Amino acid sequence: WLSRHGAIEASMKAMAPPRFKVERGVPLSGLSTFGIGGPARYLARCRTVSDLRLALDFARQQGLHQNKVFVIGKGSNVLFDDRGYDGLVIANELDFCDEISVASTSSNDEELSLRAGSGYAFNTLGQRLSTAGWGGLEFAAGIPGTVGGAVFMNAGANGFETCEVLACAEYMTSEGELKSLDVREGSCGDSGGSGFAYRTSPFQEMGGDLLAVVSATFSVRSSPGAKARAREYMVRRGQTQPLRDRSAGCVFRNPVGEGMPSAGALIDGAGLKGHSVGTASVSPLHANYLVCRETGAHSARDMRALIEEVRARVRENAGVELTTELKIVPFQAGEDGG
Repeated sequence: WLSRHGAIEASMKAMAPPRFKVERGVPLSGLSTFGIGGPARYLARCRTVSDLRLALDFARQQGLHQNKVFVIGKGSNVLFDDRGYDGLVIANELDFCDEISVASTSSNDEELSLRAGSGYAFNTLGQRLSTAGWGGLEFAAGIPGTVGGAVFMNAGANGFETCEVLACAEYMTSEGELKSLDVREGSCGDSGGSGFAYRTSPFQEMGGDLLAVVSATFSVRSSPGAKARAREYMVRRGQTQPLRDRSAGCVFRNPVGEGMPSAGALIDGAGLKGHSVGTASVSPLHANYLVCRETGAHSARDMRALIEEVRARVRENAGVELTTELKIVPFQAGEDGG
């Protein structure tokens, strides 16, 4: 399945990787899909496992504890502070993608195993697999962010979740040790015992012991209809989501429970579509998308105020407490991150 892109990727791998370096004062607005965020005290772009360890060494040399090190992928699920981040931001750029094996199954289907770096674009992975006739990650087409972010959040759409095709994930601890987590077949979900559930993964429970997901191995099967399904999902996404606006995707988790309305329906029911606080607005197209207005300087302060107002109005109107799936990153460790 890599044949169409093999020559390009081979030539890229043959190139010497850029030398590891740490930058100072880089505006985080350029690393966030919101376009919000002041300067990072330090920024390290990591393209290899060795780079990640060098970044950890640098943090130790600067006396930065783990709570002053923050890892991002495409910046599609974070809200940085207007003042920036008083620590080290690691931009995860481990973007390799390698075929491991193709095998026949008992049902005469072909099964592909592939390993992708955590910095590889999840959207690209879904599109390339479905175009090549492999099913299981069609829902990823159009989802912003990286493979690592998708594994960490157990990203999903259209009734499918990342853990359903995840075979194992490799991760690095805050001490620089590489470990792996195997995902048993059929263990994905609330009752599977694997720690994966709706927008939940075992990595979220590791806290300060986790530095970053490093790679993920997926197992997908041949499916002649994969390309058409991916295209259908993309068309639906374009019709129902404000893809041209600056946003971080869905801000709130859907409430869990039989018969519970979605977060978007609850926000809409509170009459908040189109409601604004300064430069931040509830999208008129999809109420669970909070977007930055086109005019004016985008502000974390306005976005956080809008998030709290949405929570309060939904609580008052429906008696439901919304929680964010968005990561709100404070300027300094110990400050309220939402």
